[in-house]
Amino acid sequence: MRAFRCIAWICLSWMVGCLVVQAQTVSIHLALEDVPLEAALQQLSGQTGVRLIYAQRLVTGQRSTCHYRGNQLEAALACILNGSGLRAQRIQDGQYVLVATHITRRSWGRQTGMLSGFVLDGQSGEVLPGAHIYLPDLRRGTTSNAAGYFALPALSRAFYRVRITYLGYAPVDTVLWAGGEPLMVRLRPVALEVKPLVVDAGRLALEQQPTTTGALMLPVAYLERFPSFPGTQDLLQTLQWFPGVQRSGEVNGGLSVQGGAPDQNLYLLDGAPVYHPWHAFSLISTFQTETFKSIRFYRGIFPAAYGGRLSAVLEAELRDGNQEKPQAVLGLSPLNARFVVESPLNTHSSFMVSGRRSYLDQLIGRQHPVEDASGRRDTLRTGYYFYDVSAKLTYRPGVRHRLSVSYYEGGDDLDLRLPFDFSLDFSSWLRPADLFFEVAQHWDNRLASLRYQYLPTRRFFVSAVAYWSGYQAQESFFVKPTGAAAVASDYTVRLEDFGVRLEANHYASLMHETQAGLQLVWRSFHSTLDAWVKRAPLAVDTLAQISRQQALEAAVYGQHVWRPTTRWEAELGLRVSWFDALPLELEPRLAVRYSLLPGVWVARASLGRSVQYLHQLRDRYSYVYDVVSSRWIPAGLTVRPAVAWQGAMELEGHLRPGVTMQAQLYYRHLLQQLLPYDEYQTKDGLEGPGIEMGVLLGQYTPARARAYGGELLVRLDREPWHLWLAYQAGRSLNRAQHETRYRPARFEVPQALRTVMGYDQSRWSFTLAAELRSGYPTTVPVARYALGDPLAPEPIVYLYRPEINNGRLPPYWRIDGQLTYRFHWLGANWHAALYLYNLLNRRNVIDRRYEPAPTGVRQIDRKGLPLLPLIELQMKL
Repeated sequence: MRAFRCIAWICLSWMVGCLVVQAQTVSIHLALEDVPLEAALQQLSGQTGVRLIYAQRLVTGQRSTCHYRGNQLEAALACILNGSGLRAQRIQDGQYVLVATHITRRSWGRQTGMLSGFVLDGQSGEVLPGAHIYLPDLRRGTTSNAAGYFALPALSRAFYRVRITYLGYAPVDTVLWAGGEPLMVRLRPVALEVKPLVVDAGRLALEQQPTTTGALMLPVAYLERFPSFPGTQDLLQTLQWFPGVQRSGEVNGGLSVQGGAPDQNLYLLDGAPVYHPWHAFSLISTFQTETFKSIRFYRGIFPAAYGGRLSAVLEAELRDGNQEKPQAVLGLSPLNARFVVESPLNTHSSFMVSGRRSYLDQLIGRQHPVEDASGRRDTLRTGYYFYDVSAKLTYRPGVRHRLSVSYYEGGDDLDLRLPFDFSLDFSSWLRPADLFFEVAQHWDNRLASLRYQYLPTRRFFVSAVAYWSGYQAQESFFVKPTGAAAVASDYTVRLEDFGVRLEANHYASLMHETQAGLQLVWRSFHSTLDAWVKRAPLAVDTLAQISRQQALEAAVYGQHVWRPTTRWEAELGLRVSWFDALPLELEPRLAVRYSLLPGVWVARASLGRSVQYLHQLRDRYSYVYDVVSSRWIPAGLTVRPAVAWQGAMELEGHLRPGVTMQAQLYYRHLLQQLLPYDEYQTKDGLEGPGIEMGVLLGQYTPARARAYGGELLVRLDREPWHLWLAYQAGRSLNRAQHETRYRPARFEVPQALRTVMGYDQSRWSFTLAAELRSGYPTTVPVARYALGDPLAPEPIVYLYRPEINNGRLPPYWRIDGQLTYRFHWLGANWHAALYLYNLLNRRNVIDRRYEPAPTGVRQIDRKGLPLLPLIELQMKL
């Protein structure tokens, strides 16, 4: 953590010294002596705010000499372009395109033209994946890829009207020449609440939305509208406001997508997998929204480039770092303090560094020396913290090359030493105890990623990623329940990935686009257990075990996009995967999109097969080694990979400016899912049978599962209001191998309604968010019985549970509120937010258990959190 603090202080001190407030002036003053033409154009754009669009080849190698003072923009442009063979053509107010002054008529009819380029944020220089590029005259278009690159090939060499849009940015309507080098198109970010037309800018480009059903590609700025517990921006908590996505607990637990299990989701950070994306016992996630430049979320069915999971894929890309100027964000919330620093290093490189750490252990202290009346001393411990560190360095030697290096590290650390008897009042804890317990737990994720993106020709785009990802969970446990007895254990789980991924895109024409790739992953699974149980001074049992496994996974995939007409688009994909000694698996994917009413209604349908080679299991026998996080188990000859067939139909419409509706029907059939053989298996003492793979798999049985339902999403964005309404209805069922009929799955929610309503102004904004859903399934005993022998003083009472999940918790509903005030102070932009969790203080039932009672069965409910006011303060430099 010393390194973490040093990085934070060095970066922040450097930022304070680098930030300079530049005053703007309405007059134009140019004193240029033989400078690069592009630098001269950038200087003029910086003084006037005008947007200049041009092909890179037109300005490369050219220089400019210009001396001008005045307020005539076109005169200044003419001065800069004098002798360059270029002229500035005005498209609209504040926007010019540079074209060559000599274009022969013979070149206009050649079918060799092409519009291509990169879409960038005009303020930071970040690429904008998923931007829409549309040709209104041809009613054709495309979207930018993960590197912000787009290509519209096989065009006549002529001028075309082009509309470029991205949610949260002012749309660009311009005229471009098809035949030059790749363009660098910069979009100007605007506040989402300023113009309702900005939010509806995708209406013309509705046909360029993803072909696959259930795909979500919203800008980070839009996701920041949603409230998240405990008042900070949290990506995974934001996603639960979307239909089909929910937490497996009240405010903690993993994400369940369309009835799937949390381990059926794939989380990618700059191309590397994250196996445990949670902190604070799954209370908050490791994904900080403000550190990302783009987010892609697929529910149910995903493109052939993704594999290894069944329910969902989340791919997040870290910010490259501001290429224009240094900036920093500092934040303080009830749980943690954080910072984000980004800056250019030179004209070709930039970086981003972020950090976060909780400070509860600093407030209450990690160690507490205690002493009793006799002078006996001891030290109690109550230490817990979590942290994140992420960094990215991006190097751009030219428009065709981009190299980035990413690193992430995050973990949790718990250190407890407390009296064993919890019945003691709190004051009794503050003195030495003969009976006590100690727990030391640690979880961490680490990953490093190297990515290279190359544009060899305008029709080919190539990317390569090499990564290492590691996850570790460790628990040390010591209990002294009596004066003579003691139990100690040290349990560790480790998983490592080394992966390489190569991918190429070919833009053949407006009708055909192909993607192909290769992926290799080597995984190492390692678990150790060292434990001993002391029942008496001379009666000590020990247990030492090691479990090691390795597996190699390989996959090749291809995907072809076919656009036979302006209304139809088909996406055909195939993924062929191989895992260790298992047979080849074929994973076909098909997605079709049809424009019912261009610009208004679009219908989509998808069908696909997915394979998951990793199972997440938990030991169910022993008290010694079941607290630590679950283990990932690779498929093999004794345990088959899970397989799912999925299909979905979707209808999306832009009903009027600022109003969008989306409805979906889905079905999933799953085979070879592993379920506990006995849901209510009792613990087998302290030692247990160990951690060997065969013992663990013996506690589970293969099962079938199915999920089906419908989802509805309505979005309203009209100044200054915005409304979000998400409804889902469906079933999620499974059946173990020894069962005769399907039963509700663990996290089945037949119905759920979530709504977010917000009001935004320049300084004040407020948000109300409500959630109403069915309760989770629970198992209700139907009878009680007693067993005993004649010599026992009284029989032992048991509960009879012939059916699993035959009951349900009461309906869950909650309302949250958030009030935000923005102001400028001390040269910085401030953001103060009051977040009210459970505004009406409703204590929902989140768990229920049953115990035998003298005359029946006693029901014990566990209630959710009460009203919690939380405050966050953020400063942006």
